[in-house]
Amino acid sequence: MERPSQSPNTAVGSEDGSAEGADLSRLAGWVPVAVTAGGAVLSGVLLSLAFPPLEWDWLAWLALVPLCFAPIPSSASRRAVAGYLLGLAHFVSNLWWLNEIGFGAGALLGAYCALYPAAWYAATAQVALALGAARRRGIVRLGDVPPGWRQGALMLCASVLWVALEWVRGGLFTGFPWNELGVSQWRRPLLLSLTCSTGVAGISFLLVTANLAVALAAACGWQGVTRGVPRRAGRAPVLTLAVVAGLAIAAALCAPRVGIPTGTYRILAVQGNIPQCREWTEPQFNEALSVYTDLTQWVVPATQPDLVVWPESAVPAPLGYPPFRRRLEEVLAAVRRPMLIGALDSRPLPGARYTGSDWAPPLQDFNSALLMAPDGQVTESYDKIHRVPFGEYVPFGRWLPWLVLWIGMGRDLVPGSEFTLFDLGPGRRGGVNLCFEDAFPEISRQFVLRGATLLLTLTNDAWYAESAGSRQHLLHAVFRAAENRRPLLRSGNNSDTCLILPDGRVSGLLYDAETGDRFVRGTRVYDVPVYDDVPVTLYARWGDWFQHACALVAGAVLVALLMRTVRGCRRRREAIERPATA
Repeated sequence: MERPSQSPNTAVGSEDGSAEGADLSRLAGWVPVAVTAGGAVLSGVLLSLAFPPLEWDWLAWLALVPLCFAPIPSSASRRAVAGYLLGLAHFVSNLWWLNEIGFGAGALLGAYCALYPAAWYAATAQVALALGAARRRGIVRLGDVPPGWRQGALMLCASVLWVALEWVRGGLFTGFPWNELGVSQWRRPLLLSLTCSTGVAGISFLLVTANLAVALAAACGWQGVTRGVPRRAGRAPVLTLAVVAGLAIAAALCAPRVGIPTGTYRILAVQGNIPQCREWTEPQFNEALSVYTDLTQWVVPATQPDLVVWPESAVPAPLGYPPFRRRLEEVLAAVRRPMLIGALDSRPLPGARYTGSDWAPPLQDFNSALLMAPDGQVTESYDKIHRVPFGEYVPFGRWLPWLVLWIGMGRDLVPGSEFTLFDLGPGRRGGVNLCFEDAFPEISRQFVLRGATLLLTLTNDAWYAESAGSRQHLLHAVFRAAENRRPLLRSGNNSDTCLILPDGRVSGLLYDAETGDRFVRGTRVYDVPVYDDVPVTLYARWGDWFQHACALVAGAVLVALLMRTVRGCRRRREAIERPATA
């Protein structure tokens, strides 16, 4: 009996059907990748929305959930790419204001900072797989970690890794601790009290724990609906978060209280709002000098301050420039008040000699805070210790002159080495942060350990025009005041001049009363509280102990993951090399 012949059309149709099925299968395989990439970008954008200019700080408690809920990529390289998308979406948008100075500075720095979220997600995903996250229908998520202690371990490992990587970012290559996750919560008094013990890192730890708790609890709830998983499976994330939050609250409640001030110290802050330029000209110098001297002479007689403060680089010329020094001495004699000013200071290093026409070696330039007496003499000075890379010096500039021409700001400043305290009167000793030094908590801490009762920040954020840069900068000063329980006076060139109280509350922000604009030219008088007995917080004594502890635990976790990977590779190699048995 002959077999019926198959129609050619049917055969063609089968082949087309197979090809179409393969294409659909291949396309379906890209769906989890697209979902993970979209979750990473969404999480990065949500993180940025928690910071200025919008400051939707509540989003920091949920921002990482989309990525944590998305499928984990199948390979380590893809996991790193997903984490890099998270960091790129966050940091490039968050640092966009840096592009105001040119050469795509915000994008370049954002591309570098994105490496840290990439490492965090890759390591966290590997921890989830090591804890037994089961693959279902070819997809595995963080929420597929078995319920119970494993979910709590994943939450704690993720939080430890995040804090450790923030610590590395704050110190590697001179450091850039800008906008650590906990900084987004600057308006939360209870969390600010936590920084007295742990610094900002304690808040970052709590936020990551909360994000993982929401993601894991949501995953358990979803599994309960789709696969009948018992509701109690979601208890571990909630309990872990409750324990961490309870410890954080206890630490915050133990923060030292600042007593009633015994007096006040009146400071006049002058904000000139002068546009900046890489190389100043005589007209720009005259304008800046006129603005600051006129505002000072008009306001001092009516307010009778104890001290007049000008911001960093208020006048774009070295203090030794004769017209600048001469006019400054005239103003000091007229107002009869000491002045604390930020200025470039050119002076010989120890051992230099004057040749009759110049100094050998040449004079060195410092970015300094200078306390000047009414007679025009500089009584004390502080030289900026932590310089801004590419802004105040170019790394490896001696060997890469093309880099100096492309990125350099025309300055090569010498770093200071002494944490100088300014004697501002009985019981009043001030430590001054210059520019973004207040983003580095160790500098303010060193001032406090040496006896500072008042912190100050003199800064020039006019380089970034009317962007979010100045507002983001202000947030870091809030934490320096709260960590050390010291009042902090912030004097800005173009915006955000204010007084920050020891509990982190911002008081007396200088702005236009009619428009609410912070980018204004004006003055404000601050009655800074003076305390006889100021506490030394746990953070001031021990510094970044919490970050160091997290770094040690993170190192142990990474070593364990590496050993697990090595053992897995060895087993696979042995299985391949083992002779086949009958």
